[in-house]
Amino acid sequence: MPARRISDILGETRELGTLAAVSRHITQIQQVYQEAVPSELARASRVRGARADVLSVVADTSVMAAKLRQLSPRVLNRLRQNGFEFNSMRIEVQVDRTAAPAPRRSSKQLSPLALSTIEEALQSIPESPLKAALERLARRRR
Repeated sequence: MPARRISDILGETRELGTLAAVSRHITQIQQVYQEAVPSELARASRVRGARADVLSVVADTSVMAAKLRQLSPRVLNRLRQNGFEFNSMRIEVQVDRTAAPAPRRSSKQLSPLALSTIEEALQSIPESPLKAALERLARRRR
């Protein structure tokens, strides 16, 4: 069987043709959207869909979603300038499951001089929350 182009396959049925048209439409909106937002937001968000006059956008974090809410008038204006008529923008947060987890912080060791200074201070400090905190610090950093 000879190889066939995907565009030929998508055009064979009405359902696949509709799916291809919707996909092209979303791709065009995504291109304009990425030009309308700063690059850091473009990397951390994407167009999810477009229904009637509402554009749906997904952000990776709530911080990015909040920034997008602030920029939504600018984004909607840019889309209108490019022929896409949206009256509002719906923004959702969807955590990127493929992102690597944040690296764990390693506890740092105190220098021998710092540790001895804390231990000397512990000799003269009366029982108090400060003394308890310094004891925990010295114990953890040995």
